[in-house]
Amino acid sequence: MTTHTDQPGGLSPDDQRLLDALVEGGFDAEALEGLSPSDQRRADTLTGLFELLEDYPVEDADDTLVHATLARIDRAEDDRAARLAFENAALDAERTGRGRRLPDFISIAAVILIGASVVWPVMSYIRQRSVDSGCNNNLRQMAWAFNQYSEDYNGAMPIARAGLFSSWSPTNHNVVNLKPLIDNGYCERGHLTCPGHDGLPGESYSYQWQVPGHLPHWGTGRVTLVLGDRNPIIDAVRSGRSIPPLTVSINHGGRGQWVLGSDAQTVWLVQPVVGGNDNIWLPARAPILKANQPVDDPTDVFLAH
Repeated sequence: MTTHTDQPGGLSPDDQRLLDALVEGGFDAEALEGLSPSDQRRADTLTGLFELLEDYPVEDADDTLVHATLARIDRAEDDRAARLAFENAALDAERTGRGRRLPDFISIAAVILIGASVVWPVMSYIRQRSVDSGCNNNLRQMAWAFNQYSEDYNGAMPIARAGLFSSWSPTNHNVVNLKPLIDNGYCERGHLTCPGHDGLPGESYSYQWQVPGHLPHWGTGRVTLVLGDRNPIIDAVRSGRSIPPLTVSINHGGRGQWVLGSDAQTVWLVQPVVGGNDNIWLPARAPILKANQPVDDPTDVFLAH
């Protein structure tokens, strides 16, 4: 087979002629008739070249090589994507400076503030309800203590002093009359404090002032209030301050106060008033609380600590 560099594709006119004949004969050299020995050799050579195209003698690629090649392609694509992202970020920073970061920060801060405005009231509500429940439970525990004490002392209420105060003054500490309940194991000292009074000194409950000659009885006779949240008027007078007589206990965030009746029932009072006009913070007929205030009405409710 000869070639001629002037022919397109490097085929000589004789090669081109035999190639056309082979195409027309379905690439079957034996189907060509009347070939000279020289043309027969050309036809066999061309046929042999086409047979190589159908079964080129190469080995199959190894799987490891295939996987490595694909992995290289994936890494190249990842590197390209990372470069584009970095270049875009750098371009944005160059174009807008720090201004583009500020709106993002403001958006995040706004989301946090909105979340806090929703969560904080819920948490505050849960804490208030927990304090209310704990205070109510403590008063119920004190009701059990009063009941046990009264069974051991013929229905009497606890008292620590042989002689009772006939008047109130800042130096009187009425809560000492509950000491027998603690000393004799009817209750624990922690039962005398509302959870809302946490961190403040002293017991947070105020005890019914007992008028000389008219000791109240537990569970019998006229129902009266015997225990309740701490009297804020007394704390104000002792510190030299003056506050409105209808101020509610600080134990429940200014929402009201729990009280315990001599019938062992607990009651929530929004205002410190029972029976229509009986202020539980003040002795009867007293518009304000002051030193040496007479306390002589056995029907009056006056809770003091």
